[in-house]
Amino acid sequence: MQFQPIPTTNNADILLINPDFSKNEMGVSSPPENHLGLNRIAGYLKNKGHSVQVLDTTGRKAGTEGPEELGKWLIDNEENYRYIGFHVNSWNINHILRILDKAHASLLNKPILFGGPLPSSEPLKTLELFIDIGFKSVGVVQGVGEKVIDEMLSRNELLGTDGLWAYENGNMQRGYKLSFKQDEFEATPFLDLEHNTFYQNYYKPVIESGDLGEYDMGIIYASQGLDVNRGCPFNCTYCSVPQYEEKLIFFSPKRVVDELEYLANEAGFFMFTFTNSNIMFFQQKWIQEFCREIIGRGMDSYISWTAYHHPSIIAPLDVSDYNLMRKAGCDTIVFGIQSFEEKILKTFMRPQNTPELTRIIRDKTRQSNQDLTVDYITGVPGENLDVIEEAFKYFADNDIECRNYQLKFYPNTKLPTMNLDLSNHDLIPITGNLAPELEAYAIIPKISNPRSAVLDSFIREASAEIVKKRKPRIGKYVVDSPKTAKHLLETEIPNNPHIPEKVKKAMIIVLKEMLNPKKRETGLEGLNPMAMMKKVITAGSDAPPVVKAMQEKLKNDMGEEKFQEMRKQYE
Repeated sequence: MQFQPIPTTNNADILLINPDFSKNEMGVSSPPENHLGLNRIAGYLKNKGHSVQVLDTTGRKAGTEGPEELGKWLIDNEENYRYIGFHVNSWNINHILRILDKAHASLLNKPILFGGPLPSSEPLKTLELFIDIGFKSVGVVQGVGEKVIDEMLSRNELLGTDGLWAYENGNMQRGYKLSFKQDEFEATPFLDLEHNTFYQNYYKPVIESGDLGEYDMGIIYASQGLDVNRGCPFNCTYCSVPQYEEKLIFFSPKRVVDELEYLANEAGFFMFTFTNSNIMFFQQKWIQEFCREIIGRGMDSYISWTAYHHPSIIAPLDVSDYNLMRKAGCDTIVFGIQSFEEKILKTFMRPQNTPELTRIIRDKTRQSNQDLTVDYITGVPGENLDVIEEAFKYFADNDIECRNYQLKFYPNTKLPTMNLDLSNHDLIPITGNLAPELEAYAIIPKISNPRSAVLDSFIREASAEIVKKRKPRIGKYVVDSPKTAKHLLETEIPNNPHIPEKVKKAMIIVLKEMLNPKKRETGLEGLNPMAMMKKVITAGSDAPPVVKAMQEKLKNDMGEEKFQEMRKQYE
């Protein structure tokens, strides 16, 4: 697949790249996405008079050579850009190093920027890493990138740019975290559709043609990510979010709804996910004003949204607030539990009464007719599997979808300093062997525990069944039968004056597909957890580091003999 920066101009001041090949390397196609952070930066820079292109590598077919292919592309196209910037996290640093290894000679003197979670956590180590492999002009953005890149492009040099960690002409500059003030954040432009890779490459062509073509309904249902704040008021020991902002800053409710309305009218988006990795809101008044603004404009006729919440904030809300959120388009509440075990909650610096808060939230979401999704972290040294089993059974019995994550250490977070007993665990670098010094690790037990594997399988299967039983929705509409779908298609949606025309087109496309589904080749894109496990078990020695770590985890959980037996069976 040819890489296509957005917009499709011949050149730009800067090219912003999201190099994500993780799913491709595991043998599956990656769903197309829009990188919210790069989209925000591009819109901000455009508003300041700079030309920007964004390249997102999601949406590609399976294949292990994606980074090398992008390296070749950069060799042919780097001269079109004054600067090239990469979004960097613990999972893609390996890809970036492979990209730069391929394009090393062509990019040696090109000013290259690195920003995102990993540079924000370890700016000096990130800078030194790229200096050590020979690059002559390197910038590292810690925290907010908009203001730093604007000044850098205006000055056309790295050294002297406010806040930027930089290396240029043999000289190094130490930077610092440059943040938005509250009024500056409120005044930032709406998400810029010209730089929205998902919209331009996938959503817009489908809406304009009126047909899904080769795609399934995921193209319409793929929520547009948005943010309402930056920073976090909490201090969870495993989380790196507090490293982006010194304090919580947020958009006003009206500003957020203005943006939602703009995206619905101009793009036809009506499914939204607020992607803040901390909280959707911090004050009861904010969520009330936000919901009433949506309802007051009639947007509750079509909009659907989910968001991430903190249990200590959402549990005390009155049922009337849950009902208000439900009416305003929120049919699912999502929040982080992380553990039901007191000592682990203490280690994570999470609310000690999390089990009680969870039961309160479940009771209120039942009354408001909202679904519930939670996050849980397992694989913690010293964890009590009886507590995990009790929690997982509670989730299954109460129709709570649980996303079970394995414990990981991220750079410069508090958890690695919490004196966990790691004597029975191995630290597997998430970054791979190319950048182990950046200290991001998967925590893998040395001795297998079959019960852990059983519990993980149980909650995955139970959650999949819970999600399967949920009735499909189109915005506010529940589609419970072909009769309902036909009524919505022919009468309700076309005649609803509150629904923007482009949203109507998107909804009609989905309804037509529901009533007359097309047969499509699914290939490997729709792998379920069991099929994914087979892929991991049969992965070879050349598999990427993340796959190897997952393989090692399965081997430890199953035992060597059982693992080899299954490997032989699948091969």
